[in-house]
Amino acid sequence: PYDAEQLKDILRQRSDESIAPDVVSEGVIALCSAFAAQEHGDARCALDLLRVSTEKAEQLGDAKVEQHHVRMAQHQIEADQIEPVIAGLPTQQKLVLAAVLINERNGLKNIQTGQLYDVYDQACSYLNLPSLTQRRISGIIANLDMLGLITARTRSRGRYGRSKEINSCIPSNVETQEILMNADENMRTVFNNRYRQQRPL
Repeated sequence: PYDAEQLKDILRQRSDESIAPDVVSEGVIALCSAFAAQEHGDARCALDLLRVSTEKAEQLGDAKVEQHHVRMAQHQIEADQIEPVIAGLPTQQKLVLAAVLINERNGLKNIQTGQLYDVYDQACSYLNLPSLTQRRISGIIANLDMLGLITARTRSRGRYGRSKEINSCIPSNVETQEILMNADENMRTVFNNRYRQQRPL
C-alpha cells in the first residue's frame, strides 16, 4: 500500500499526462490521496476517485475540478460498491434489512431486536415463508452490521436485560428499497404491506 504522499505523486503524474493543465487543483490531488490512503493505500482507488471527480465537474459544466467534486465522487463510488452487496443478499438477510427500513420509515430510531423481529415475522407471513428463530436473526443482524449496512449496538436496559439498538447506515444517496425490490420481486410485497408496530419497553 502507498501512503498519501506517494499517492499524491502518482496522481500528479497521471493528471499531467491525461488532464489539461490547471484543471485539477492541488487540493483535489491531496483530497483524493487522503481518501485512498485511509482506505487501503490503493493507487487504483485514488485514480478512480480522480477520474470520477473529473467526470462530475464535466457533468456540472465546471471548468475546474474542485474538492466538492471529489466528495461527490466519493459518494458515487460508495453507492456503486454497496448496491451489488444489497442486491446479492440471501432472502432472509434481505427480509431483516427490509424490517429495519420499514421500522425507520415508520419513524423508529434505535430499533430494538424485538421490534425488528416483529416486522420481520409479519413480512415472512406476507410471503408465506417460515420465519427464523430470534437467535438466527441475531446472527443475520451481526452479519449486516459487519457488511456496513446497519449498526447494532448492545445496550443495557436495567431489569429488562440487554437489547440491541439497530439503525441502517447506508448512505442516503443509495436507494436501498428500490435495489431490494429490483433484485427480488417478493420485496415489493414486503414494502407495500402494512405492519403492526411493537411499542418499545
